[in-house]
Amino acid sequence: MSEELDLIVNAVRRFVRRELWLQEKRVEPNAPRLPADVHEQLLARAAELGIAHLMAPPAADVGPGNVLSDTDRLRIAEELSQHRAGVLNPAYGLFDPDPPPQLYAAADEQKQRFLAPLLNRDATCFRGLEDPDLEHLPTDGVRIRAQKHPRGWMLDGTKLFVADASDAAFGIVYANTEEVPGERSGVSAILVETDREGFQHWRRWPTIATGRDTMELNLSAVKVPESNLLGKPGQGPSFANDLVMRRRLFTAAHVTGIASAAQDMCRSVVWSRRERGLPLAQGERAKLALADNEIAVSASRAMYLRGSDPVEAVGLEATAFATSAAVDVVERAMSLHGAAAGSADLPLERWARELRWLQLGTGSTDHDRLAVAQRLLSTFKK
Repeated sequence: MSEELDLIVNAVRRFVRRELWLQEKRVEPNAPRLPADVHEQLLARAAELGIAHLMAPPAADVGPGNVLSDTDRLRIAEELSQHRAGVLNPAYGLFDPDPPPQLYAAADEQKQRFLAPLLNRDATCFRGLEDPDLEHLPTDGVRIRAQKHPRGWMLDGTKLFVADASDAAFGIVYANTEEVPGERSGVSAILVETDREGFQHWRRWPTIATGRDTMELNLSAVKVPESNLLGKPGQGPSFANDLVMRRRLFTAAHVTGIASAAQDMCRSVVWSRRERGLPLAQGERAKLALADNEIAVSASRAMYLRGSDPVEAVGLEATAFATSAAVDVVERAMSLHGAAAGSADLPLERWARELRWLQLGTGSTDHDRLAVAQRLLSTFKK
């Protein structure tokens, strides 16, 4: 790292390890958010570091702009997740409200209506955890139909596993806009406000990620204007695919941060815990676990920092590898911590649950691996 980047990374690390870890000890272990007054105080302190909107693309004219490269941003992003809620809510959004990446490619009018309020923190949006927002993800789970009417679209159906919907102002809904449900060419991405007639919060949908607000939504004859359509009809899974894939790189950086934090915990516990009268650090089991963890963290970091390769290839491979590696590192960390690992007093048990949920909610690593294989086969020259 350059000297300047090293200073920023260390400043963010101190902020996360001192400020966030302290505040998380004062709230319920699975709390999805910090108290509003605490969040406001930390937001002001985070702003002093000058890296707001860290995950916004450089062309968006917000955040660090051209001062920091994507490689620099990714390295900083790795530090943001190294706390209890870091798997699904890195740094509680203090450095970036992290709007859906598709909004950065939306029409100017859509950016004013939907993106600007998110960046200004005047609104929040819901997120479908099984949305087919990448070209390689299956569309079989799209349950909503959208029919054309004179002034736009009318949506009907249910939407499962929706995160952060309780107080959201809007979200992106994927709907079948052609006659054959599930056909990739017939799935469109539509912006839907939660205050429209027929939009219903049906019920909460508890998951293993108990720290995340997840529910089922119902859309009953919800009418939206034509201007709410992102891109063209049938373009949903491929709309702004490059930006979606770029965001996946940040996911890889975040889960690498979880693995790095778990490794730091391992390096500490092997000296404090004893086995047969000796510190764990003097035994072969602990040494091998530490070595495997370090290899996994270093390899994950190298994967997401491969800036010279096409973003699609890096995004797929880095997310699949880093998520699986983080699961393994946390599992080894739990083994070294013994019974204490199952206590909510440590972040390990929450990391283990939410990493698994992240795998399921992003289409699972199997989909990423199959997409990588398909790319290799389709580009091979006999």
